[in-house]
Amino acid sequence: QSDMQSWEEQSQGAIYTVEYACSAIKSMTDSSVYFKSIDSLLKHSIAIKEQLNAAQGRRYPAESREKNSRITG
Repeated sequence: QSDMQSWEEQSQGAIYTVEYACSAIKSMTDSSVYFKSIDSLLKHSIAIKEQLNAAQGRRYPAESREKNSRITG
């Protein structure tokens, strides 16, 4: 009797653990679309920042060189 009750309690605990893990995995899988969106937005932001930096370098080339020499020197 006692062994059977202990086995049943362990089984219920294991089932709960597996169900919880499955739920967590499903949530992570469902979130992948949001992570992909964030990744895309970050890449787009970096590209725009690089374009702005390039445009500023063309607009103020002497000033950019002075800033760079102050930073590196």
